[in-house]
Amino acid sequence: MLQRRPLPSVVRFNQVLGQLVKLKQFEAVLSLNRQMGLVGIASDAYTLNITMNCYCHLNQMEYALSVLAHFFKLGLHITVSTFNTLIHGFVLRNRVADAARLFSKMVVGGHCQPDVVTFSILIKGFCAIRNNTAAIQLLGKMEANGCEPNIITYNTIIDSLGKDTLVDQAKNLFAEMIGRGIAPNVVTYTSLIQGVCNIGNWKEATRLLNEMASQGIFPNVFTFSVLIDALCKEGRVMQAKSVVQIMVQRGIEPNTITYSSLMDGHCLRGEMDEAKRVFDLMVAKGSVVNVQSCNILINGQAEKDR
Repeated sequence: MLQRRPLPSVVRFNQVLGQLVKLKQFEAVLSLNRQMGLVGIASDAYTLNITMNCYCHLNQMEYALSVLAHFFKLGLHITVSTFNTLIHGFVLRNRVADAARLFSKMVVGGHCQPDVVTFSILIKGFCAIRNNTAAIQLLGKMEANGCEPNIITYNTIIDSLGKDTLVDQAKNLFAEMIGRGIAPNVVTYTSLIQGVCNIGNWKEATRLLNEMASQGIFPNVFTFSVLIDALCKEGRVMQAKSVVQIMVQRGIEPNTITYSSLMDGHCLRGEMDEAKRVFDLMVAKGSVVNVQSCNILINGQAEKDR
């Protein structure tokens, strides 16, 4: 394309860059973009957004920020999607403070108004660093900005609260969500079930499972794995195996997480032969054997040999 005369338009190049991004060829995108500049093909807003996205994926956030400067320099219109790309890039690298600063500059500078994606990305970032308070505060700011939270926004915070055993707060948020007319899904219930299992409230876990069924929402492999993991951690391996049987009867195949939880449960009870049998079954069923699975067996054997 670069050898053609006359040169194709920037639109044609953007199509090629877009295809390369879909293939995750981020370095190739940046290389082609540099060559475009050398032969005099000026970037437009679409080109810059693609370039910024590639820098974010390559963990080159300072270069990504320099692309934002080009928007201002060229007088190009900056959309909320541009800021979302940058904020998401910072969150992916666990640089949540930088993401929050950019969010503030975006709002205070009046460049554009954040949308539900912007808020959800930053909320996810705060939850990732266990700052649930900041996440909930940001949720409150959404409505003030005329932005309605969606199921993803609520699920992110409910999941984080459940993992931190802040079950009452998670339930309050659940009630708020329903009050807004947002219907819970299997992810919402799985997060709540994990929360109550973490504090050993099996009665409430059972109630939530029944409530799911009454709403026509059926547990998936992740829901069952949460239950199995919690049971195994309490040494209730036989009950965990019963849950696995229910899974299989419903046509849901256990995954690596499920098998690893069972192995861990047996190891905690010093039942290494049983743990190895679960490992062999996992391999026979074609589940992915990862480092964690192997470490469970190694650590279990080491603990038993002490």
